[in-house]
Amino acid sequence: MRHFMTRLDGRWVLITGAGHGLGRAMAAAFADVGSRIIVTDQDPDGVESTTRWLNRRGNPAVGIEMDVTCSESISRARQEVMSQIGKIDVLVNNAGTVRGGLFTDVPLEEHLTTLDVNTQGPIRVTHAFLPDLLASPVAHLVNIISAAALIGLPGASTYAASKWALLGFSESLREELRQNGHHHAGITAVCPSYISTGLFSGVRPPRLTRMLTPAAVARQVVRAVLTRRSHLMLPRTVGLIPLSRSLLPTRWSQRLGDWTGIHASMTDWRGHKTGTAGRPGEHSDQPPPFDDKAPATSPADASEAATAIGS
Repeated sequence: MRHFMTRLDGRWVLITGAGHGLGRAMAAAFADVGSRIIVTDQDPDGVESTTRWLNRRGNPAVGIEMDVTCSESISRARQEVMSQIGKIDVLVNNAGTVRGGLFTDVPLEEHLTTLDVNTQGPIRVTHAFLPDLLASPVAHLVNIISAAALIGLPGASTYAASKWALLGFSESLREELRQNGHHHAGITAVCPSYISTGLFSGVRPPRLTRMLTPAAVARQVVRAVLTRRSHLMLPRTVGLIPLSRSLLPTRWSQRLGDWTGIHASMTDWRGHKTGTAGRPGEHSDQPPPFDDKAPATSPADASEAATAIGS
């Protein structure tokens, strides 16, 4: 059993892409352990709806519009955080996007947007907020990455590339902070398989797995911060990917990817049907209705979370 090393009650948690989907679910999950939430998203309606929802649940929260692809927007958001709050304790880089399709069928601009949102976005936000974050005694950075950072993903090559880069950034920054004496600062790299949001409509989960729910993933992310885990692989079988790639010959590894369905999982990807799928803040689907009495997770979500947390 892991012992809690961090208390999050009363701590300020800033989440990017928190207007919808996974970001919104993480806002609720952090609030459930007593954290105060800074809701950021490039969609002002999403910011307002999530902030109002949290406040009606009795959770302290402030909302700030922020586009992770725009350095000026991030700078304005930081100034607003500094003036309203003073500092943050946890930073969650969640905003992301995906564009499926064969590499040459996807317009170059969409490939570049994927890299801008998924890789450069977290780097911009971290660069702006890290000095403030390190001033907190419980400083923690969470990067929502993907299982695609561990294996090739046909039909989403640039998405996978953006996540490989973000994982490398997380690993490198963790060691840099350690070597420079910031032993109090934690970094958690979260690598989930497919999550049931509009971002991945149409995908087929690999064999022996199922779609993860935003609420269950959110609860596990909070637990990872509380226990200061460096990596969170969801489901547990994702953790076998690096092992199999290192032990098996390339041909066998390819056949294993074919057999599990990983290599064909994006074939029927549809994603968002609106024109917003390529913008930050979309680890999302439709936000839940406002209900002050609604639990942050359903019983099924809680059961799924408990299973993985106990691993």
